[in-house]
Amino acid sequence: MTRKRLRAVFFDAGLTLIHSQPTLAERYIQALGQRDIAATIEEVQAALKSAGALMLEASKADPDIWAADDKVQKHWQDYYINAFRDVGAGAASEACAQELYDLYNRPGAWTLFPDVLPALQKLHEQGYTIGVISDWATSLPANILLPLGVGPYIDFMVVSATMREAKPSSGLYREALARAGAHPHEAVHVGDSYVNDILGARAAGIAGVLLDRDRLHNEPLDCPRITSLEELPELLAERRWTMDDGQWG
Repeated sequence: MTRKRLRAVFFDAGLTLIHSQPTLAERYIQALGQRDIAATIEEVQAALKSAGALMLEASKADPDIWAADDKVQKHWQDYYINAFRDVGAGAASEACAQELYDLYNRPGAWTLFPDVLPALQKLHEQGYTIGVISDWATSLPANILLPLGVGPYIDFMVVSATMREAKPSSGLYREALARAGAHPHEAVHVGDSYVNDILGARAAGIAGVLLDRDRLHNEPLDCPRITSLEELPELLAERRWTMDDGQWG
């Protein structure tokens, strides 16, 4: 069976490369405190979990929800508003949600996981073409990722709101292949969502690696699972995958 060397590595952004620091729950506490509204971190976390379930249902109902800036904004604002209302923000919920949305689309609200730059540097030194494929607003490259210092290592970014298409559609992955000048059997995609990242990439013939930072996936998987990007360079060096079906060999 034919096996070929990987040439391109693609990454998801949110919860793969970047995360909120302070956490979203802590941001809620700050916003509520500025308005003299009392809530515990546990209450906020429960509200965010409930709002997250509604957000997931909305995503399922509208697969193109990440495919335009206005829809992305409404999606996030609905999520924030639902959680603020659940913790008693009342009439202030919409203003709080707008503040959070604006904050998360400016430089400084997101930070890289500690393993990101070392992994990107190593992959860059090894000659891989590196891309980002993300469901995000068009603000992702200039306002969020590039200010974090990843520019020297990332060759391109494919963003859903720019492409007018969202994961798990294979269109974003095919665009990444075109920009990388790579065939599907020469690329791998790394992300934290099995459906959006692994199955989405596989639909375009690209093998996937699931990043499971919190060790939430204990069930058997049909793809490699790593808990840190520190593991990725060695994994790519040691393994090859079958070009016929996007599965690892």
